[in-house]
Amino acid sequence: MTLSRQLILLVSLLVVLLFLGTFFISAYNTRDYLETQLASHSQDAATSLGLSATTHVAEKDKAIVSSMVNAMIHRGDYRLIRIEDLKGNAWIERKSELGNGGVPDWFVSMFELKPPSGTATMMSGWRQVGKVRVVSHPGLAYQKLWTTSRDMLSWFVIGAVLVLLIGLVALRIMLRPLKDVEWQADSICNREFPIVEQRPFTVEFRRVVEAMNRLSSKVCQMLTESERLASRLREQAYQDPVTGLANRRQFMDVLAHRIDDVDALHSGGILLLQLNDFKAYNQQYGYPAGDHLLAKTADLLRTETADMAKVTTAHLAGADFAILAEDIGTSELESLAVNVADAMSSIYAELELPSADVAHVGGITYAGQSLSDLMSEADLALRQAQTEGANAWVVKVSDDSSQASRTASDWFALIDSAIQQRSFTLLKQPIYSTQGKILLHEEIFLRLIDPDDVENAISAGVFMPMAENAGLAHQIDRAVLSLMVDQLMTAEHKHKSAVNMSPASLTEESMLDWVFDLLSVQRGVASQLILEWPEYGATAHVSQLRNWIEKLAPLGVQFSLDHFGKGFSSFAYLRELKADYLKVDGSYLQSLEKNPDNQFFLQAMGEIAHGLDMQVIAESVETEEVWLQLPALGVDGARGYWLGAPS
Repeated sequence: MTLSRQLILLVSLLVVLLFLGTFFISAYNTRDYLETQLASHSQDAATSLGLSATTHVAEKDKAIVSSMVNAMIHRGDYRLIRIEDLKGNAWIERKSELGNGGVPDWFVSMFELKPPSGTATMMSGWRQVGKVRVVSHPGLAYQKLWTTSRDMLSWFVIGAVLVLLIGLVALRIMLRPLKDVEWQADSICNREFPIVEQRPFTVEFRRVVEAMNRLSSKVCQMLTESERLASRLREQAYQDPVTGLANRRQFMDVLAHRIDDVDALHSGGILLLQLNDFKAYNQQYGYPAGDHLLAKTADLLRTETADMAKVTTAHLAGADFAILAEDIGTSELESLAVNVADAMSSIYAELELPSADVAHVGGITYAGQSLSDLMSEADLALRQAQTEGANAWVVKVSDDSSQASRTASDWFALIDSAIQQRSFTLLKQPIYSTQGKILLHEEIFLRLIDPDDVENAISAGVFMPMAENAGLAHQIDRAVLSLMVDQLMTAEHKHKSAVNMSPASLTEESMLDWVFDLLSVQRGVASQLILEWPEYGATAHVSQLRNWIEKLAPLGVQFSLDHFGKGFSSFAYLRELKADYLKVDGSYLQSLEKNPDNQFFLQAMGEIAHGLDMQVIAESVETEEVWLQLPALGVDGARGYWLGAPS
């Protein structure tokens, strides 16, 4: 029960008790007063009748005396008139009925009037001739007492209603600060930190509001400082200070993770860029000029890769840069190499460089090579470019029969047919809690059934880039969600399932309404779903994802950010999204037990996420050593082949 209702009930109880006390005291006092008046009335009547009837009583004129008595009793003011002889016997006696004048019997019983009798002795000279006894009728007194009590009750009801109305308004005004404090506390729980500007008049409430404002500010400040600290640590550990790009260690960790994860990298490649005679340029023009050339190169690389969703750009060392482009074909990688080479040649005049031969680009497409083989082949392509002339580029194509066997139109036909026939299969990989290895939920991995090779389903990492290029990604998401709903409805043992969603679904206008309609009918299924977006998709469409969360979270749907930390985006946007899970990119788990920077970053990320009421999940846990490190770093759960392969 709310405080306002409790106060209203208390005030109402006190008012009722006060009225009852006042009512009974007033009623009993009025009754005593009326009894006194009845006694006086009886005595006056007895005295008057005794004086007027004495002569007739002495003469034994009963007719006259009877007439006098009848006249008095007929007025209705008396209940009993009795004239007695000297022996106390009734000589003349008249009585009237005891009617209460329409007053309810329960009221008469509660406030019973006992009118005393008035007596007078009739004297003829010195001789006593008789006695008069008169009892007044209480009917009028009952009517008066009833009317007074009823009026008192009416005025009390009117007054009580007015008091309660005034009290309600006053309580609403007085307790308004508590509503503001409640809203403020809920907002803090929802990762917002508002300040209540209006200070209440009541001193105690004002202190509570000021304390809550200080708390909100402190929590916001602590969280902001944690975010800034984590960002600085990430920059120091993983970013090159001159260019702002990923450093060599970060690039190699990301590349190693993508190669080791069978579902991460299926197409794309890497480009290596090297500035010509950079050491001599540094010696001739000074290190500030050299840093300016590096920063300009980094800006050009960012510009050329701005439209690419899955890309990692790094400054490896000195004059060397690298680009990891994921989920693109050979022609796209070659186009990127051409654009980068042309962009680099354009800064010759802009920076007034000593030579028009600014840089060379070499690249290799990915076809399942090991990390060392991939880097070696890319380096060979770079050396070949350096022999082919100024600002030349070379991209070597690895043998990738799985990609070369289908054209873009073939992929479109295959994916469209799979959507229509729902020829997909779903694999599940467990995610365990780091506290006791309890199953938290399962992550769903999509496979497309290849009609030409039914035994070997096609991984999502292979066909999803093709689907996104063809504009079919959101239709695949619909098919997958429909499959998941069907499976969860028929499953005996239901576990929460995390479904990877395409960023294209966030921009598809009808997609959110379709998902809402689908899950509104199946509330039990909705509470078992976790919708998951990669970090790059979330940061690109923050407002759209927030709309998804606001609309679907009331149904019980949870949300997750996948591959977090892959980019260098700010932590601040996490407050807006109010997601439930933060899945750390597997590159931070590479040799975690030997990498204190990654350990510290994971711990800082965990503190920020927990402050925002999010659980932290580590991806790609492949060794027991890494698994044992996670609880101490504040990681809540993990998935990886060491914990269980997709099945």
